[in-house]
Amino acid sequence: MTIIDFYKELSKLLKDTREDFITKSKAETKLEDLLGEAKKSGLDVKIDPNILDPVNLMRLDDEKSFRSDDDFNDDDFSYGDSDTDFSY
Repeated sequence: MTIIDFYKELSKLLKDTREDFITKSKAETKLEDLLGEAKKSGLDVKIDPNILDPVNLMRLDDEKSFRSDDDFNDDDFSYGDSDTDFSY
């Protein structure tokens, strides 16, 4: 197992857990197995089991909502359009 393989598997595990394809207890078992595989392969990875907590899994959604400055165009920031009148 390479480090890339490890993180691909970890990513899939997190996604499956977040989307309720697998239970948290099954995910914990899979994480232990994955960490064991990594250790056998000589990888030195430290993953906190709390990564499987629901609050931490929800943070994955924040990453998907990220948009870099390059993703925006001038139309995204058109303040003062005739459609938006904030006067009283």
